[in-house]
Amino acid sequence: MAQSLLQKIGILVSATLHSIVDRALESNSLGVFDEYVRQAENSMRLIEDALVDLKVTVKSLEAKYNRAADEAAKLDLQIDQAIKAGKDSLAKATMMRMNSQLDIAKTYKEQFDKQSNAYRTLLEVVQVLDAKVATLKSQRDQVATLLELVKSKKIVVRSIKDIEKISDTKATAIVENVRTQLDQADARLEMATSRLSTAIDQEVGDAELEAQLEERRARLGLS
Repeated sequence: MAQSLLQKIGILVSATLHSIVDRALESNSLGVFDEYVRQAENSMRLIEDALVDLKVTVKSLEAKYNRAADEAAKLDLQIDQAIKAGKDSLAKATMMRMNSQLDIAKTYKEQFDKQSNAYRTLLEVVQVLDAKVATLKSQRDQVATLLELVKSKKIVVRSIKDIEKISDTKATAIVENVRTQLDQADARLEMATSRLSTAIDQEVGDAELEAQLEERRARLGLS
């Protein structure tokens, strides 16, 4: 079964920068490196499109909730007025209307909260992926140089640690620079990445949003 778009996004979010660079080194090719960047950028474009529609939905639900809540508040006052006037039948009828409005307001509030959480989560996904892509792009030339050094020394590497086998001042300097940049970026994104990996499934994994994203993916020829 093909992975859903959201599953793919979850994988992109959870992948550490160190692991991406290590896979590129192990395969002795920047293809793995570039493929991550390509998929991340495609996903960000799709999510940004979805965010436009989702923002409209959130604003609409908020307006509907506010109207229903305001109407319930007005009816609440009318109930007190009817009771004070001794109009019990009117008070009961008004209370039924108020309860109905409260139910409507509750439904809109639940939908608003759910869609708001989805919006915030997707927005954070874009921010995390953008930060990862920016770091990888900034280190691409350095990693390409390391691959050339590996080829020239004819050694097999499975991670950036293995390159330390090369007794080369240039290699040592590059490795230290790359490792520092990756460590700092991974540490900075670790908390957000961990939370998002769970939130993607919990908050935005519903069929409606999934269908919207897949539809946009097909329209953009990315299925």
